[in-house]
Amino acid sequence: MKRALHAPAAIAVTVVLVLLSFSCSGEQYEKGADQEGTGEERAGGEETGEGRAGKAGSEDARAPSTDDRSDLRASLVPIAHLTSAQEDASTDELSQAAELAVPGELHESAGELLGRSDFEDFDSTDAVLDHVSRTPEAIGLVPWDEVDPRVKALAVDGALLLQPDAADLENYPLRSGDTTVPTPEELRKVVIAGDIVLDRGQPFAVFEEGRGIDFPLDGGYATITGRELVPNPYSESELVYQFDAERLGEGGEVREYLRGADLTLANFENPVLENAVYHPEAPTFNGDLRLLPILNQAGIDGVTLANNHVLDAGAPGLEETLGHLDDAGISHAGAGMDLDATREPMIFDLGGMKVGVLSYQGVPSYEWAWATEDAPGTAPLQEDVVREDIQRLRPEVDLLIVMPHWGIEYTAPPEPEQVELAHAAVDAGADLFVGGHAHWPKGIEMYEAKPVFYGTGNFLFDQSWSEETSTGIFADIVLYENRVVQARPVPFIILDRSQPNFLVRDALGERALNTIFSASLGPEFEAYEEPTPGDSG
Repeated sequence: MKRALHAPAAIAVTVVLVLLSFSCSGEQYEKGADQEGTGEERAGGEETGEGRAGKAGSEDARAPSTDDRSDLRASLVPIAHLTSAQEDASTDELSQAAELAVPGELHESAGELLGRSDFEDFDSTDAVLDHVSRTPEAIGLVPWDEVDPRVKALAVDGALLLQPDAADLENYPLRSGDTTVPTPEELRKVVIAGDIVLDRGQPFAVFEEGRGIDFPLDGGYATITGRELVPNPYSESELVYQFDAERLGEGGEVREYLRGADLTLANFENPVLENAVYHPEAPTFNGDLRLLPILNQAGIDGVTLANNHVLDAGAPGLEETLGHLDDAGISHAGAGMDLDATREPMIFDLGGMKVGVLSYQGVPSYEWAWATEDAPGTAPLQEDVVREDIQRLRPEVDLLIVMPHWGIEYTAPPEPEQVELAHAAVDAGADLFVGGHAHWPKGIEMYEAKPVFYGTGNFLFDQSWSEETSTGIFADIVLYENRVVQARPVPFIILDRSQPNFLVRDALGERALNTIFSASLGPEFEAYEEPTPGDSG
């Protein structure tokens, strides 16, 4: 059963800002704990899962499509640079902004809405998008239907157009009587998380400490209160940051955020076994089957299995894992009992929009784990394989996601080989590319206006020995019809070796995003300069 969700009404000012930043404000719909409506359509198969089709109404009740309204102008939306901490622009602020970039053809209509005539005029909407995407301090106004992931759409007086289930669009502040707003049913949210390990920290918190199975997803918000450089416990020649943090808010917002998405994905970094062996510290993972309901709690629709630990219990463990995931109603891709099975996609039906997901493993020295025609393993991260699979899947879906597990660990900048492969995947037809394995959040890129997240870091994992390994991001994606219109990294901090909490973007908390943006690629980030606050590290 799906129900409307609302963000908490009042917390500290910084937390309210984070609520806006994390798109937890406004109404969303929750996926049922039993994963009702989740499924997958294997390549060549007949079964089609409905994902979260519940929001879409009947055709008679829907507003005209964009094509039907091609003779009408779209309402305007303010945009800022991807790295901007700003989430909302009041009409008063827009009326008084010193330099507000506007397409010349919309100069008059923007002036009527804001009661001003002095704008920074550009030849076209694309020119405004390009200017704002390259200028960290810039702000612009463009039609909502031309916004793309190169920029960040802002709310106006608290009303955000490009947000699933946005309320009261008829009274949107920058709407006039003859301008359009998005059809609500066509706006969808996809959230992609990083590495899940149901060994070590998770069973320790749930069973050994007796915190209960709800604890890992009970996280709310947290603020960093201090940090210091300490010796790296795994490398005597290096220093790492350790941190202190304080929880804020009532808790449970992480669970609600994940369940409120139309599609929620993550990397499942272990076999899950009925007779799992608990590993308090070892880098061998056995996921405890008793903890698998945590994934259902999070509303996770599908997991990628192409990683370097899915074979930690051998081929029998992989086979058992596939059965348990099927029983739990959680789709999977990237590992199987032969090569063909590993290359089969997950396909989700989000109310008429089909989303396909491919998964590959390319961790150095783990080629031995690649499946063959007659042996189990993972899908190989090889450019020709990825291209072939994308080209085969592309005609079947409206949106195509590629999720590799790859590269070296504990570094934020993308490696040249990763950049080359991500670009090749987008060139072949991928719409969204989200990597994993580094245990740090990595840089991002908007290649050909298609989002590339080179690494999301840890999600439900216990590497608490540094701030970087305790920090992860959710890739927060907004879709309109069949394209990505917004893509943001939503940072969180893992506390008690097991519980993600949204990270408040204050002076100390901003360091996580600064690290990501400084390691990001493309013209959108060339002008970005990392702030240097006193003790933020």
